[in-house]
Amino acid sequence: MFIEDIKNDFYNVLLGNRVLLLVHYDVDAICTCKILQGLFKCDNVSYTLVPVGGISELKQAYEENNEEVKYVVLINCGGTIDLVDILQPEEDVVFFVLDAHKPTDVCNVYSDGQVRLVYKDDEENIPNFDDIFRDDEDEDENEESEGGREGLEAMVERRRERRAWEDRRNTLMFNYTQFSYYGKPSACVAVELAWRVSRCGWAAVWAGAVAAAAQHALHTRTPAAALLDADCLHRHLPPEHSHTGARVSLEKDACLPLYRRWSLEAALQHAPALAPSLKLHTLAGHARLRQLLADCGIPLQQARQAYRSMDVELRRSLLTALETAAPRHKLPAPTHTTFLLHRPHSPALAAIDDVYAIMGLIEHETTPKGEGFQLALSALDIDSGENDSRRAGCESAQAALRGVARLVHATLSARKLLLAGPFSYFIVQEGTPEARLVKGPLWLGVAARWAAAASGGTRAVVASTAIDEHNCLLLGIPPRYQHEPRNLFGAAFENAATKCGASVSLEHVDSSIITLPISQRAQFLDALTALLA
Repeated sequence: MFIEDIKNDFYNVLLGNRVLLLVHYDVDAICTCKILQGLFKCDNVSYTLVPVGGISELKQAYEENNEEVKYVVLINCGGTIDLVDILQPEEDVVFFVLDAHKPTDVCNVYSDGQVRLVYKDDEENIPNFDDIFRDDEDEDENEESEGGREGLEAMVERRRERRAWEDRRNTLMFNYTQFSYYGKPSACVAVELAWRVSRCGWAAVWAGAVAAAAQHALHTRTPAAALLDADCLHRHLPPEHSHTGARVSLEKDACLPLYRRWSLEAALQHAPALAPSLKLHTLAGHARLRQLLADCGIPLQQARQAYRSMDVELRRSLLTALETAAPRHKLPAPTHTTFLLHRPHSPALAAIDDVYAIMGLIEHETTPKGEGFQLALSALDIDSGENDSRRAGCESAQAALRGVARLVHATLSARKLLLAGPFSYFIVQEGTPEARLVKGPLWLGVAARWAAAASGGTRAVVASTAIDEHNCLLLGIPPRYQHEPRNLFGAAFENAATKCGASVSLEHVDSSIITLPISQRAQFLDALTALLA
């Protein structure tokens, strides 16, 4: 069931109780967790925090931590599965679900109160209860009690109606579940909650801004929806006179992640939004990049030194120069309106930089995921100056972006982006340095979108990489993902696995990501090609 009042029906219920907080490994979930931690600290709410990566981890975390816990809060996990059926909780346990993954499981939607959904997205077209649930016990009893010709005719008519109802239900459920997509960022909902309880400070707004930037950077929301998310956050900015240190503002900035920590040339070479259009995997690509810098009026010597060491006038005119030069090179819009964090005696920090820092921490090459999760929470701090967690995250993100660029350039130049009917696919070669950097779904997704954009952006792309000696990760990116991120690969993967008998694991929270044995990958891709042809 959906709650009506986020303050009274959700937050006030938790006050004075011990809470189990289950949080998924993604940027939005970590930002939401950061906001809730701040609220819980203010109101002395005791909680147990457990990060989870998939459905089996979610089940294990609940089983290990459910003693004397009556309230469970799930962040970006649990909404797309039948929670009661999978977790088998006691009847007095209540689950509050704040999940941006869509579509929401209908059993959670029509729960009698044990599962309470914190937010309903306007895009969800949920079928009516009577169209998908039906009580056949009374009909079975009537069939047993009736006799004679009239009873037989009535029984036949009821069975015909039942079959027609089942056909309608199957059609409704297919239409409802065929696409997976993302709703409003959970952190934006948490900012709304903080505002409702009069505790919406700069820290909460910044966490919400980073979550909204993640949805925009990873193309999980349409541009129009991302704009509305940013506008919602902008309306909750505290008054300017309320800040004594850090503050957040909505400003125009370059679509170059981490460019303040890089040289401008390196930032352009590794920017997922712009680099694919420069086609740096071709011989003419680097000449095109140098011509772009020349058209911007930036000498190569300036572009190759650290951005903070560039001439002040060149830095001030950078956004205007990029906007002027981009149309000549047929580049996407090189600037966008985003949130910036301003701190005393420190350079401005763009929300997208914290996005990549968090990605670098939770999919770090050597740091365990649990430790990376805690570091990612620290990276959201808005204290003055630089913190070690954010610095480590940015360094990891820079290394990952370099790896993604090398991977995509090698794939395209060697013509290893293979055509398979209605989609293209590539497989990350095992044992390469890039394979260690893109072994998680976040960075593999960046590589897949980069490859899709560099090859025209009109075809769907499937990417796969090994996660250990025997198993691999496989994910799908929809065609024209920049404009319509709804993804049909979740349902397609499930059907292809059934068709070919592959031992596919569907435990990822995002259904467009699966795990399967490496030995069955070729067989699975053949079945997927035949299914989508």
